[in-house]
Amino acid sequence: MRELLLNALYGPGSYFQSNHMVVLALGVLLYIFGAEKKTTVREKRLLGLTVMCLVLVLFPVSAAALMLYQTRFYGYHWIWCLAPLTPCIAWGGVRILWELTGQQRRDGREAWRLAGGMAALLALLLLTGNLGNVRSVSAEEKTRLSQARQAAACLEELPEAEEELLWAPRPVLEAVRQQTGEIRLLYGRNMWEPAAAAYAYDSYPTEQQHLFDWMEVVDKGEAYEMPLGLKVYLEDVAAVRDPDRPLETQVQADAHILWLAAEQGARLWVFPARATERVTLACGKLQETYGLQPRLLEETDGYTVWSCGRRGEDYGK
Repeated sequence: MRELLLNALYGPGSYFQSNHMVVLALGVLLYIFGAEKKTTVREKRLLGLTVMCLVLVLFPVSAAALMLYQTRFYGYHWIWCLAPLTPCIAWGGVRILWELTGQQRRDGREAWRLAGGMAALLALLLLTGNLGNVRSVSAEEKTRLSQARQAAACLEELPEAEEELLWAPRPVLEAVRQQTGEIRLLYGRNMWEPAAAAYAYDSYPTEQQHLFDWMEVVDKGEAYEMPLGLKVYLEDVAAVRDPDRPLETQVQADAHILWLAAEQGARLWVFPARATERVTLACGKLQETYGLQPRLLEETDGYTVWSCGRRGEDYGK
């Protein structure tokens, strides 16, 4: 709740920076109420609704309650959809334009005054509008996306992809889901974006969370610190406690993670190409300790694709 209150407190500042149209609505209200203009019953209802909604979205407590109601899937700026700013601006703009250009005076020049007023109003709309944010993609990001798409295209051609769950780094999972819905994933986007599961009450098993964290560590390398939960899991459950032999300890831990993925039903794996040596050592330990038979299927630019046979299956035939 504290986070929602902070978002509601600092949200208006960031919202006004990206949406200057709110100023027009406030200007309309100031003109109507400040000049004490006469309004009809329907106009009073529109003005009253606009004022009430503005109070709700600007007052931190009510804004936090609205954000709680709409769930964390939506941010602060979404609650502004409740305020009828567009009809208020449209109605107020027409009325102000009509009155300030003196359209009630029929002296033969009302059309010229109206044209000038419309030009001024159009300029005001352009000045207060938002042309959007230009998002640039770095060369490194382009390479990463290209490699993920290549891995996704490779997976589409594999017969194993139709039968087994896929366990892969986040970029590959995103690329796969963008390109096809035929490949089943071990977990979806709501694993790394909790807001995507705002309306869902179930959660992923702890084992799958460990699998995601381990894959993030392998994919990002030293730039990603191993989460405490995964570290404790590998120490306690996998019995990895030998500081004098770090390589053997890591191989044992990796083999246990690969076994855990197979136990969760994911037997089609994608790993970063730079981790091939690490994965190869883990696969050897996996076969020795757990009796599973992993094999390298394909290599793409940036990734390797592996398949893990079930107990008793022989991939050598």
